[in-house]
Amino acid sequence: MVPTPHNTSLALLLPILCSGLANILLGTSSLYWKALGNIPPITLLSYRVVLSAITLSAFILLCRNTHAIKHLPPKLIRLHCMASLFIAINWGAFIWSSINGHILESGLGYLLAPFISIALGAIIYNESISRTRALSTLAAFTGVALLIAFTPHLNHWVYLTIALSWGAYTYLKKSTVLDAVNGLCVETLFLTVCMALAISLLKLPIMAPNEFSAGPNQLIWLAGGVSAIPLLMFSYATGKIPLSITGFLQFTLPLTLIAISVVT
Repeated sequence: MVPTPHNTSLALLLPILCSGLANILLGTSSLYWKALGNIPPITLLSYRVVLSAITLSAFILLCRNTHAIKHLPPKLIRLHCMASLFIAINWGAFIWSSINGHILESGLGYLLAPFISIALGAIIYNESISRTRALSTLAAFTGVALLIAFTPHLNHWVYLTIALSWGAYTYLKKSTVLDAVNGLCVETLFLTVCMALAISLLKLPIMAPNEFSAGPNQLIWLAGGVSAIPLLMFSYATGKIPLSITGFLQFTLPLTLIAISVVT
């Protein structure tokens, strides 16, 4: 069947919807992490990594889809290991900002990240950007820069860390041919090993499961789904739509975060 503009538009619709919804879910997840604010961030990050790895591994085993992971070329392994480090940095900064009252900085970080994605798409993948889209991007970037310049008492490392780590992660996910589930599973398994080594060597104080009191703290067991589901949707969409479109859709995440920071 010869592809037509109509068929192409329909093929892009699902990944575009997935990308938009994933960004909204990632934004609203700040409320989830805020509810767990009395648990140390390093414990939250550790459980987020391990429970995500368990969730994804169980899904792959249930679907009997282990072939892709068993036959991964070294180049792909290196790419996903590098991506995992960026997402770990992003997760850590996002958790810390959510429970320490810096949701606005998170929003600014995710506002800056799309510009990184759009720039990488144009430079690395030679994706064309229309004059209208280029002007709107420039106007948006100017607005963000002015917002940062005239907003007092910002924690600058938060939004810079989030912007750079998320922008780099988006670029690396665009560079892989591995499907979303297996790719994210490789990343979380690698992070689980790194986390175990860090806890052992650095003697990090991680809370044991029996130390979680009843009530909100029990929400931590949902961390695997809260983390994996939106990232799976995002990874699926990123591999199917241009990086420039992914960048524009990412604006829904910071807008969600900024709305939450205003309301709460």
